[in-house]
Amino acid sequence: MRTEQITGFDPIVEETEKMMALWGTVQEAAVQINSVSAAQKKELQDLILQAVESLGEKAGTLFQEEKEYGELARGHLVALNVAFRTEGLLEAVQAWRISFVTLVNQHFFNRLRGCLQLSAAAAERTVAMAENVFPLNQNSRGMILLELALRCGSTAPELSARIMLRAFELVPELLKDKDDHLKGFIYQPEQHPQQEFRCCPVCGGKGEAYRTACSCYINDYAPMFLPVKLWMRCQDCETLYTRWFPEEFLALGQEPILLYPREDRIAVQDASSTLLRSWNEVLNVAQALLPEDGTDLLEVGVGNGYLIAVAQEMGYQVTAVEIDREMAQGAADLLGCPILCGDFLKMPEEHQVDVITMGDVLEHLKDPAEGLRKAHRLLREGGVLWLSTPNYESAFSHLRKMEDPMWREPYHITYFSKKSLTWLAEQTGFQVRRCSVSSHYNGSMEMLLQKM
Repeated sequence: MRTEQITGFDPIVEETEKMMALWGTVQEAAVQINSVSAAQKKELQDLILQAVESLGEKAGTLFQEEKEYGELARGHLVALNVAFRTEGLLEAVQAWRISFVTLVNQHFFNRLRGCLQLSAAAAERTVAMAENVFPLNQNSRGMILLELALRCGSTAPELSARIMLRAFELVPELLKDKDDHLKGFIYQPEQHPQQEFRCCPVCGGKGEAYRTACSCYINDYAPMFLPVKLWMRCQDCETLYTRWFPEEFLALGQEPILLYPREDRIAVQDASSTLLRSWNEVLNVAQALLPEDGTDLLEVGVGNGYLIAVAQEMGYQVTAVEIDREMAQGAADLLGCPILCGDFLKMPEEHQVDVITMGDVLEHLKDPAEGLRKAHRLLREGGVLWLSTPNYESAFSHLRKMEDPMWREPYHITYFSKKSLTWLAEQTGFQVRRCSVSSHYNGSMEMLLQKM
């Protein structure tokens, strides 16, 4: 376990600001020194020498690098004393500035990278220094702003999103060599229009910034998504929702069509006996809630095919629908049965089923309330809906904080807590019969809902 004070970086920011202000005094004195009397010149010379020595001591103490800063200061003090007798004072002061500020910049940002999260105040002040004080080239400034944004995603999420966007605007190719999945990535927002969610997609309530993360660090990141993932929290129903989402993804979805197993293909997959037994338990509990035996099951989202395979073994008549064509065809080949490829929300409603399973589907829906209403219409009276979805108040998320990958997940639109999902289930005609920590997905909850 790692513990640190959120305000632990504040003293470093404060002392660095003071050093930069003192440096400003040195620069002003160097500019004035040739236009004053001899007595005033001596005063300014003393001020410059004392300030340079003081800056070396302060920086050495602050960054615990006394030897390095001491040697730097001594070398420049000699050069400055020589410059007082020549015309090269401004050049000598500038040389000191470059050496000193570059070293401070290096140590300051090394300390920053070691922080978990900064206070909002420290983040604001550090942005100002990165933009206006430290001698950074464009690429270095972009990288520092990104590092800074990552370290205030929970303490100052709106600021974090703003800084992160600024980093990619400064350097569109900022992460193109970061990881294999980002090879050649260039930030080009004009090519991928985003829908902005200005209010809660569940209840229409007003949202406030809650968390910010960088979606680029997820392996399935695609350029249509913004690299910035800003999560808003509804002040009314407490649903979390993403601020921006690509229009081209929201436009996906078609009337479901059947895909059949390909006769010239054979598909094999690893089989975990633990997971197969866990799906068996899910179906047993769902079956026990039904008012009478029912064997019609609809699987929304095929996943790895485990649940469908177990349901078939238990004697269910399974219908499965999957929006992704490649996954749908793969499941058909693997399981030897037809799979519907298309949008679950566009399925015909003439045929009702006894059980619906939705494993990690709800968070992908632009309108999760309509997703639950659709499930309600497809179920027979007393039918059961099993679903799993990330729980932003899960034990996993509380322990992992900003390291929980759900904050970076580009394909997710909404998140719920147990409280907010219970409320939505009841609003859409369900009774919550069971809620548990997911045994299938880290940080998710599983709910069994019964149509009332």
